[in-house]
Amino acid sequence: MSTSQEMSATANSMPPTSAVSPSNNTLSTSTTITSDSQPRKVNEFNDGREKPHYSWGQSWKDWLKQSWSSNYDDLKIESKLLSQLPFYPESDGKRRARIINTDIGNGQYIHEFYIENIEKDETPDICKEFVLVHGYAASLGLFIDNFDQLSSIPGTKIHAVDLLGFGLSSRPKFPNFPSATKQDVYKVEDWFIDPLETWRKKRGIQKFVLMGHSFGGYLSCAYAMKYNKAITNPVTGSQSNLIDKLVLISPVGVERSVHSFLNKEANPRVSLEQEVLADQEDIVEGKPLEEPPKTRTRKLFDYMWEKNYSPFSIIRNSGPVKSKLISRWTTHRFAHVYYQDQQSFQHMHDYIYRVFNGKGSGEYAITRVLAVGALAKLPLIDRCPKRFVEMKLPTLWMYGDKDWMNDEAGLEITKKINSLSSKEYSEKLASFKILKNAGHHLYLDNPPDFSRTIFKFLNLK
Repeated sequence: MSTSQEMSATANSMPPTSAVSPSNNTLSTSTTITSDSQPRKVNEFNDGREKPHYSWGQSWKDWLKQSWSSNYDDLKIESKLLSQLPFYPESDGKRRARIINTDIGNGQYIHEFYIENIEKDETPDICKEFVLVHGYAASLGLFIDNFDQLSSIPGTKIHAVDLLGFGLSSRPKFPNFPSATKQDVYKVEDWFIDPLETWRKKRGIQKFVLMGHSFGGYLSCAYAMKYNKAITNPVTGSQSNLIDKLVLISPVGVERSVHSFLNKEANPRVSLEQEVLADQEDIVEGKPLEEPPKTRTRKLFDYMWEKNYSPFSIIRNSGPVKSKLISRWTTHRFAHVYYQDQQSFQHMHDYIYRVFNGKGSGEYAITRVLAVGALAKLPLIDRCPKRFVEMKLPTLWMYGDKDWMNDEAGLEITKKINSLSSKEYSEKLASFKILKNAGHHLYLDNPPDFSRTIFKFLNLK
């Protein structure tokens, strides 16, 4: 879900967020929150980072070369970005990688970056086949800083995919789905997860760890509820889940709200607006929170949301201004890359330029699944716990310590799953983690801790 909300937040210059969140840095299945131990949560958009300046002149140059130069097309730009990896396009002797476009029927295809560690697998009993799903309006290239570490374990296979309608996958016209009932929302979810299942079958993936960020996390949960099943190993005859483990990386849509079609919460403890603007002590002490006044920009954004209008339509029709608008996000998100290597930053900026300017498609789903304020119409907290326990599916819920997403809801769903699984199996199935020095894109902000957390969850050294 990430980029349009982040661009809106940046434009509004929001002050520090204030949701209650544990600040410990341990992987835990039960976490206690106390007001005495919680520092004020810092908003990642106002964390003091120095952002580079992207000039109007550069924006004009980008428009000219991206529009007319034969050196600038989707695959060439993506290849420049991925070629920074030590094993692409040529193998480093331990790993090999390639781009795969898988036909899923009806003229559509799923775009994938596939990495395989070809060293001898010393722990074949541990599932090391990963499927990575990006967030809203994003794409597989955003995992660029994670591919090297995640593929370092012998026997690892990584499938980083662009969802249908996003990135460099095909972008069919998005149907004019209604979104007034539960069944309507299920149809929107199916538009993404049914092609993902077709892709999995075509690729012959039998058992895997599913990892999804933001909107991709939400869809990963929907996929698990619909398609996870018991499978039989043809060699050993043993049974296991199709999805071995599920990793939710700052997933959107966990908490209840007045917009829910399931269990409405007339006065949610912390709404998105309150989470961003309220004082943390008021939340901790249970004081009533007032909805902050909306800025003109926020009112316009909400109107566009309600009318299913995509903010990326503005970018696509901005001509020479496109790159300048996109830079408001890239100079914040990749500021650290700019100051380390300006060429690497430009590769990422050019890649995001191509992704944001792609034909409008999957982006039109978000307003049908989520209400204004990024609040789910079918909250995961009222859908997942019982189903995941029935499947006996281990889950990891991850957030950044500067994350604008509602990590308190993540902790609540973790506790709910563990309460049910403890009664059913006398064990806890869900883990919760806050990564330090990280925001909503925690995999980008703190790649080393991100990988260590994943490896620990999977029992890998």
